[in-house]
Order: sequence, then structure tokens, then C-alpha cells
Amino acid sequence: MNYLATLVISIGLLFGVFSDDTQQAQALEAQYIHALAPAMFPLKNRGSELQKAALQTGDLLPIYGSSELAFDNPYHASTVFASYPTGFTIFPVGGGQTTSLIILEDVAAEADALHGQKIVISVSPPFFFLHDRPAEFYASESTDLHLSSLVFSPDLSLVTKEAAAKELENSPAMLKQDPQVALAVERLASGSDADLALYEQSLPAGEMQTARLRSQDVSDTIQYIRSLSDVDPDVPRQPATLDWPALLQQAEVEQQASADNNPFGFDNQVWSDKYSRLLPERQAEYNDAWLVDNLDHTAEFMDLDLLLRGLSELGAQPLVISQPIPGIYYDYVGVSQQARMQYYSRLRALCTAYGVPVVDFENHDDDPYFVSDPNSHLSRLGWVFYDQALDAFYHGTMDQLDPAEWSSGQ
Repeated sequence: MNYLATLVISIGLLFGVFSDDTQQAQALEAQYIHALAPAMFPLKNRGSELQKAALQTGDLLPIYGSSELAFDNPYHASTVFASYPTGFTIFPVGGGQTTSLIILEDVAAEADALHGQKIVISVSPPFFFLHDRPAEFYASESTDLHLSSLVFSPDLSLVTKEAAAKELENSPAMLKQDPQVALAVERLASGSDADLALYEQSLPAGEMQTARLRSQDVSDTIQYIRSLSDVDPDVPRQPATLDWPALLQQAEVEQQASADNNPFGFDNQVWSDKYSRLLPERQAEYNDAWLVDNLDHTAEFMDLDLLLRGLSELGAQPLVISQPIPGIYYDYVGVSQQARMQYYSRLRALCTAYGVPVVDFENHDDDPYFVSDPNSHLSRLGWVFYDQALDAFYHGTMDQLDPAEWSSGQ
């Protein structure tokens, strides 16, 4: 038997096993996906099976973001919508340094489930204030499956992959872990006719690699769900009308009580444990020129542009939502409101260019109780505002939001 025949048979066997495992995984996912929706755990972030399952349910709203999704909070959307009071709950994905390019990797792995689906992209102002990213910035949150899905995507345009490759080159050690991906990234980033031709020739082998990684993800998902002996797959549902004014009032009272040892509305513990001692350093470092220079040079606006372009190519229906900057704190350390407004205006301009709705909470820039620390992590009050925006987006009623409370655009 010659080599080509052996390869064809091997590929057939691989896809035969993959098909059987996929059917098992889909059955288990359909049974457990609602029970798993609120939790954040490694397989959920690093795989694609559960993310695709969430997109296909109709009553789960995927929200991709960073550490704001992982912090415990009694008004976190996964708690407020736990019993599906208005017909849905969220499916949070991310943590730590899950920035826009990492999310692009995620959605590239879910291309076949994204078309026409609503998803939320939660962005954090501090990522846009990074003038220079450290080496290997993307490594901590990137996965072999998601990286291969992006680099060898048959659904994203060549121009999107070329631009993404130039950003990925900032994490060379990460790329060296997979020579096939590293070579493809090098060719894409080069952009020469010869290199792009070689990249096109490598696509079948690259897509085969992605298929092998996806097969492993399917197996891991089956194994994980079967290990959940103490998880009840039946999630109670209790339709209810959410009283948003009452929730906002209650959350603000609680936040005030937990943030009374500093003038900025930050949680008492994080202020006394960390940020109070950093205040002199911030006053010496921060000013208007510092912020504007960072906004001018940050890679995050470029990466968000790539993400929005990719989502457009994949046919998704995203909402971008941003925590506000803690304005009272930034005023104190020397960054004016005029300088801070550049973040909001640039964010809105970018989203508008892609026809993507955005809620940036600019009107809460000087609200002392919206965020719980200088890094814009959501407070109790902030989460209720987020919850209300998520509910309106899911139900298609964003035009009913009070313009006095929301800064938004499309």
C-alpha cells in the first residue's frame, strides 16, 4: 500500500472516530450546558465545544471578557439571571489577560456556530492604557486549538489573518511551541506573494491539525462532563419581572457601605490592601500626556479592530460593552476628564465603523460607586448596570435605555 493510500485511510479513520465522539459530546452538552453556563473553568475557556454549544441553545448569551467576569459579586449577571427570569442567562468566557486578539482566536474556533448569533464583548479600559506590551503578552490565554483555528481559518479573510499574524509575532516563544503554526504566522506576517502562496499550500495540513486538536477537545469535553457526578443538569427556571430601579438602589446602598474608607468608592479591602499605598506612585506617573500617549500607541485598539472585523466576516451580531474609567480617582492623580473622554470617543468611533452597538458608560465616568478599584472592575452597582444592558441587548430593546444613564452608539 503506498503512502498516499495510507494517508487517505488514516484521515478517514480519524474523522470516523471524530464523528462518533462528536455525537456523544453533543448529547452530553445538550444535557449539561445550562448547568455549566455560569461557571468559569479552564476547559470552558480553553476549548471550543462548550462555547459552540452555548451559541446553539438560544437562551444563553455568551459574554467574552477578562477578570471583571471572574470576580465574585452578588450582582454578577450569572447570579441575577440564574433562574432565567427574563428567559436567558449569560455564558461567561475569559479571565486574566483575555484581550481582543485572544477573543478572536476563540471565535475563529466557533465559526460554524457564530453566524447570526448575538455575543457580547466586554472590554476593560486598562488594556487600552498599555503603551508597550510585555513579551509573550498573548501566551497566558492562548491555546493550541484556538491559535490554530485562527491561523488556518477557512472563514476569515486573508487580510484579517495577515494583520493578526503581525500581532502574534510579539509572542515568539508561544509560536515556537508549534512549528507548523509558527511557519504559517511568519508567512502571513511577511505578506509577500511568495510567502502567501506557500501559506495557501499549507492550509490543508493546517486544517488537518486544527481537526486533530478539535478531536482532542471533543474527547476532553466528554471526559469532563462524565466526571460531573455532583452536578444536577436540571436548572430551575422562574420567570419574573426585574425591578431595575430597585436593584440599582439596593446595589448602590450596599456599595456605599463597603467603600467608606476612601474618597473614590473603591472596595475597602482592595483599597487598604493595595491601592492606598500605590497612590503616590500613580500621582507621580499619571497625567494627561501619559494617557493620550498610551491611547495613541496601544495595540488594543488595533486588536479590537481585528476582532470586530473578524466577527463581521463570521456573521456574528456583537455588542461591545465597556466599564467606565474611575474618573474621580483619575482626577485626583492628574488625568483630566478631557483626556479620559478620548478613550470613549475612540471606542465609539471604532465600533461605529463596523456598525456594532457599544455601551461605554461614559456618563458614569465620575460615578464613585460604579467600579470597585482603579482597574475598573465592576462594583455591585456597576454589575446591575451591566445586567440591564445585557438584558436589553438579548431582547432587542436597547433603544429603550435611558440616555441620561447610558452612553451608547452604533
